Amino acid sequence: MTDARIDVRKTDGGGHGRSVRLMLVVGLSLGILSPTLHNFTLAGVGADLGMGNGARGLAQVLVVCASLAGLFLAGRAVDVYGTRRVVVGSLLGSCVGGAVVVSAPNVWLYGTGLVVESASIMGAVAGYVASVPVLHLTGRLSQAVGAAFAVLAVALTTGVLLALVAERVGGWRAVEAVPLAVSVCLLLTAVRLLPVTALPAGSSVAPPAFGVGSVVTVLLGGTLQAIPLRDWLDVTVVALLVVALSVLVVSCLPVLPFRRGRTHRREADDRGPWKPRSVVGAAVLAGGVWGFGQSATATVLLVLLTEPSGTPEESMVAWMGFGAGFVAAGLYAMRRTVAARTASSLGLTLAAVCTALLPVLPYDHGSSATVLAVLLAAGIGFGIILAQVPWTTRLLVALPARRRGAVGTAYPAAVVLGGAAVSGIPYGSVIPLETRAVTLNGLLWITVAVLALAAVVLGRSAVAIAVAGAALAQYLLVTAVSDDRYAQRPLSMTAFVVTGVIVGLAVWARSRQTERLARTRAGATALQQAVLRPLPASAGDLTLSGLYRPATADVGVGGDFYDVAHTPFGTRVLIGDVRGKGLQAVETVADVLGCFRTQAHETADLTELVARLDRHLSRAALTRQDGELFATALLLEHSDGADHLKAVNCGHPFPVLIGPGRHRVREVEVPALLPLGCGLLAPEALPAPTPVELPRDTTLLLYTDGLSEARDASDSFYPLTERLRDLPAGNPGALVAHLVDDLTRWTHRLSDDVTLVVLTRTCPPRPERHASSGEDRPGSRPV
Repeated sequence: MTDARIDVRKTDGGGHGRSVRLMLVVGLSLGILSPTLHNFTLAGVGADLGMGNGARGLAQVLVVCASLAGLFLAGRAVDVYGTRRVVVGSLLGSCVGGAVVVSAPNVWLYGTGLVVESASIMGAVAGYVASVPVLHLTGRLSQAVGAAFAVLAVALTTGVLLALVAERVGGWRAVEAVPLAVSVCLLLTAVRLLPVTALPAGSSVAPPAFGVGSVVTVLLGGTLQAIPLRDWLDVTVVALLVVALSVLVVSCLPVLPFRRGRTHRREADDRGPWKPRSVVGAAVLAGGVWGFGQSATATVLLVLLTEPSGTPEESMVAWMGFGAGFVAAGLYAMRRTVAARTASSLGLTLAAVCTALLPVLPYDHGSSATVLAVLLAAGIGFGIILAQVPWTTRLLVALPARRRGAVGTAYPAAVVLGGAAVSGIPYGSVIPLETRAVTLNGLLWITVAVLALAAVVLGRSAVAIAVAGAALAQYLLVTAVSDDRYAQRPLSMTAFVVTGVIVGLAVWARSRQTERLARTRAGATALQQAVLRPLPASAGDLTLSGLYRPATADVGVGGDFYDVAHTPFGTRVLIGDVRGKGLQAVETVADVLGCFRTQAHETADLTELVARLDRHLSRAALTRQDGELFATALLLEHSDGADHLKAVNCGHPFPVLIGPGRHRVREVEVPALLPLGCGLLAPEALPAPTPVELPRDTTLLLYTDGLSEARDASDSFYPLTERLRDLPAGNPGALVAHLVDDLTRWTHRLSDDVTLVVLTRTCPPRPERHASSGEDRPGSRPV
């Protein structure tokens, strides 16, 4: 047993385990809190240290590049040195870098400390991510991830509030002291609490492909952060984001233990129409959407609520709504397991709808706008984070033991890249006032597009498409019958979106019903195959074909039963019908068939076999306290080479013999005994089995009363013998097919189960002759 397993046992419960998990959550929250506070203090740093717009933009680019580089380097180090060494070393570097930032007297030292702190904090995040699967049981990982997101939001919100207080008390240096203080606390707890885990045998660094992809991703991340300094080229930014996420996924593929050649079959396990080549692909996309949506929402709220007469405090209050939705999603995921496709389709669609409603807020009424902004931000936060929990859980469960650190960095790197695509530089100092409205609208609607496309890819595409399609169709209809001014009104836009949401929910409910029906049918098929096995094409000297059609189509099995057993005593065929139908009769069918399948091979005498079936069903009736439990049955036995069968009839309809020529059809009268389950069929009291002639050119049809009692529109029974005269005979399969087709034309609805078994004697093979001599060729195949 490795040390890692010992640590799981020691840290899974108790106060020590809770302390370790709390340390992990706080450490992960530091990775989001630190860059947020850096952006918050940029204006104060610029005024104090003399940083211009270009220097501040460069500082943010360095933060992104250092964060990504720290993630990738630490991820590779985890696979070599273990999580504890990496976490402790990274936190030590974070303390040093934070101290330099807080005390920096000039721009150069500030930039150096900022790079060291950012890289070190994300290095600790990489170590914490790699520790999560080791310190949590797999079956409880989903609840742990949900709790982590909830605590993460609380820690982030608390950190922002603490930063506001610190900024009023001590300026930007007091704010930058918050990550430093958290890093010091985490360092002390990591040294004391973080367990030492043994590395798997043969651990080594990630292959070169991961290193090359990491370098490319770092450069793309810096480019994403720098682009808004020139202009908000929406298409360029999104294209770069897609390329960066793709490189991140491709660089992780060589170290994933998944096969690449998977089929694209839809499965009941909640996968979208586009199946990612690996779990990491879906997790990376979800993380990128999180970073993009969170940063875009913060920027939009900041600008909308501070103009024309708002204050930064109002935008901060609205941002608290995002945190509240963040917490609600984590708590919801803790209590209920959410399927990945459902969470993505509903959550991301909700986030897109709430984002689309942001422009229609009544900004001329400050308090009303703030309240509505809080509600919309809560919806955005809830929707985005709800989609994160299942995909993050899947990624953590699938992390390979020997490459846990390298692969685990993909998700936090995607979050950083998504945030970098939306520049955190204060728009008041970068974007001119005359172009701010255009820029904001571009950012707003491209955020809606990103969320909607992610919902299509990761979730149920029909839901997102229905929401967008219904809203767009209504918008075009209103525009066509009136004018654009009416369509642009806040209430009109709200009505468009609400209509789309209603249609989307209807589509989602319909898809859920369809999936439940598919699962029900799959279960019915599995049940039927387990209870009623398919008939063999041949058994001994008999050629067989059959059909079973339950009256309740969705159940798959009912009150009829059949089976064929080729035993040392001959080929035995059983067909019957228990009292009742549907699910109530399934248990009785299973009892009868279970007894037949065991006793048919152990009982030499056919009458003794019938008596054992009768006694078994009697005991079942006594156990269930059901005095009316019985089953009709017809049991046949054929010995190889014989020209007749032996039959015992326990209250079942007579078999039908179909002869040659003009299809001479007649019922074979086999004396009827009491049904099975009455307890009166003792072997010594039973008559000898009835012989039934079966020449080679005849076919014998066995059926249940669901066939003979099928009614047409005039309430007349199906005339079986008359209809058989017009149907082809000789081939059992063809006879069954034609009989079913004729029955379907006769009646529009079956009121009882229908079971057919058709058998005939196999014709002996004709020997082939040599073409030259005309003699039989030994060992030749039958024609």
